[in-house]
Amino acid sequence: MSNRNWGLPPKGSQLAFRDAKTAKPLMTLFISAVFGVIGAAVAVISFAEARDTLADLFHGLSLIGAIISAGFGCWMYIWIARPRFAAQFTTRGDAFSKLLRFYARAMVALGVMLGVALLLGGVEPRIISVLLLCASGGAGAAAAFQTVLAFVPYYEEEPNGAKNP
Repeated sequence: MSNRNWGLPPKGSQLAFRDAKTAKPLMTLFISAVFGVIGAAVAVISFAEARDTLADLFHGLSLIGAIISAGFGCWMYIWIARPRFAAQFTTRGDAFSKLLRFYARAMVALGVMLGVALLLGGVEPRIISVLLLCASGGAGAAAAFQTVLAFVPYYEEEPNGAKNP
């Protein structure tokens, strides 16, 4: 039978327990889940709207442009949110209030990006709107992925406590 810590620090580390109490872990997981759902929703809405705007978008050569644009949006989000990603990759999470402010700003940015892309839907050439929608979808997908990291505590450690290289 293997021991699981479910993200709790080892018993010997009392400082880690005090940090866990002030970090509001349940609220952190809750707002991360809400933000993840919002990011996924932005991705779904963006890609569905792009497909409706250009019927043959995800077929043939137009797929290349959609993939590049979505990748650009994804990597742009990761670049802007890199301190947050770094905190999760190193298991040094942010305080709850700092995390909440980050998620609030990121939600506004995702909403503005999706809104601009939708507003440009009536402008010709429509490909501009489609590329912005794909970039918005990529950013939303990256935001959803980012929140998954909050649910995987200490993922870089082996069960016996040894760290992966």
